[in-house]
Amino acid sequence: MFHSIKTTLFILLVSQTVCAQTQDGLSLNELIQEALDNNPQLHSARHQADAAKAQIKQVTSLDAPQVGIEFYQTPIQSFPIATKNSMETDYFVQQMFPWPGKLSGMGKIAENNVAMKEQESKALDKKIIRDLKSAYYELYLVQRKMEINGENKRIMQKIIDIALKQYEVGAGNQSDILRAQTELTKLTNESFLLEREKGITEAMINTLISRPANQPLGRIAELEIHDVKVGFDPLVAIAEDNRAELKAMGYNIEMFKSEQALAKREFYPDIMVRGMYKNMSNTSKDFWSLMIGFNVPIAFWSKNRYQGKVNEFGKHINHAEMEYRDTKNMIGNDIQNALVIMESSRKQADEIKRHLIPQAEATLEATLASYQSGKTSFIMALDSYRMLLMAKLDYSMSVMNTAVSEAQLEQAVGLSMNEIKERLK
Repeated sequence: MFHSIKTTLFILLVSQTVCAQTQDGLSLNELIQEALDNNPQLHSARHQADAAKAQIKQVTSLDAPQVGIEFYQTPIQSFPIATKNSMETDYFVQQMFPWPGKLSGMGKIAENNVAMKEQESKALDKKIIRDLKSAYYELYLVQRKMEINGENKRIMQKIIDIALKQYEVGAGNQSDILRAQTELTKLTNESFLLEREKGITEAMINTLISRPANQPLGRIAELEIHDVKVGFDPLVAIAEDNRAELKAMGYNIEMFKSEQALAKREFYPDIMVRGMYKNMSNTSKDFWSLMIGFNVPIAFWSKNRYQGKVNEFGKHINHAEMEYRDTKNMIGNDIQNALVIMESSRKQADEIKRHLIPQAEATLEATLASYQSGKTSFIMALDSYRMLLMAKLDYSMSVMNTAVSEAQLEQAVGLSMNEIKERLK
């Protein structure tokens, strides 16, 4: 009986290791590329940036000219024929010219808006990648939980069968059988919950990469943990130069400054030029005329309107600058949180792998030996095996936490870990 249990345990533990080593697994890099290519949110943000680009030519172009014809001094009796017996027919064309600098000012506003939209699109790229990585690592943990659950159920069924045989020959007791059957029922219920969790996580991944939500995904291979030594201050400095949200906010501030500068130019008049050709009916001499007109923004009844716009954009600038400072502070907080979790989880995973798992394996071996000699119950052997499996589960959870915090650090800084390493050299 001891050899039967020990052989089964050995096969399960070895099969778990071989499975992790021989399967290629679900590729994270391929999923990321698929998300960048197909995610509707990303396409929407990119189209929004392209639409903003199209505004530049619109706002830097002159308004369309006006052309017209006027029939002058036409007798009432000639109605509705305007040309009948008219004294004069005037043809004109007129164009409104903004004060020099206004069109270029509107162009600067549009350019800053384009740059802001592009950075917002890049920020969304990073967010989608972070969300995808987090869901990927959650799926990794769920899959490991399911594997451990399946191993527990197989071993439990094996122990139940052995206990039943012992009970039949009078060497066991019924309470052990009932405890084992209760444990098996709990494991079965847990497997249902894990299946639900797996389906939810897979649906999230499929949504991010724009696949059908119910499309099954493959097994994720074992994750590797790397001891990356990075400091807080260098990362904050890198984030201030590379975080897309900060860049977008910087362009937003510049856009408001450009709008304020344009509002100040509204105090200068726009120029309207009209040229007219006068076709005289009662003389062989025709005439032409030229008119130049200005609006008067400094009139006392309209001045407050323009000054109010200047003041308004000043407040917008102050608001945007405070948001920029707040975001910088939050980035520092995000970096520190990610560093703390990443380092503590890495140490925990290392401790479990180097000490806890070997200790649990030694405990299991000793318990099985005692069980063979009748010095302990099969439940003790089961508990020892469960301790080993839980140690492996805790290891997988620590690996997941390390990977998730690394993904959060990447988003906080605005660069991938490989890019961060290059900047720190």
